Amino acid sequence: MPQHNIFLETERLRLIPMSLEFVSGIINNDSTVYFDFDVKKTDEWPEKADIKDILTLIHDSLSRKSVPDGFDAWLFVNKEDNCIIGDGGFKGSPDEEGHIDIGYAIIESQRNRGLAFEAVSALLHWGLRQKEVKAITADCLDNNFPSIKLLSKLGMKEVKRADGMIFYMICKRG
Repeated sequence: MPQHNIFLETERLRLIPMSLEFVSGIINNDSTVYFDFDVKKTDEWPEKADIKDILTLIHDSLSRKSVPDGFDAWLFVNKEDNCIIGDGGFKGSPDEEGHIDIGYAIIESQRNRGLAFEAVSALLHWGLRQKEVKAITADCLDNNFPSIKLLSKLGMKEVKRADGMIFYMICKRG
């Protein structure tokens, strides 16, 4: 298991912040990092997942931190078999307005089972409990109907449309 104290648990999932060592291992095709995180590699993650294109960005962000603080990428792990079913998280620490941006992806074989709702809901709750966070933003393509439905179901409000994208926000209460 990773050597930090942040993790989230839902009914079916464990959400674990990725560490610098884990991301380095994935980039360098070192399969021992899966064992270190007590997760199982699948044929779909990361090879057929959207995260493949942003691993170096995550690595760069994590390299500036001594331990993961939760404001970067998280693994979504099925508690039943310890397989990675997706990933998501925040695109860095809160900005000067206290906003963080969230993104997520579920591997194709695990979609349409409510897992994205479960994982993203847990991340939203975690994010909104952080003292420095005032709002969480998200965006998706205007033809990505599953994400549009998910973000609305999670209580995020549409704030703008531009260039084929829809932008959402949820604010901290009180």
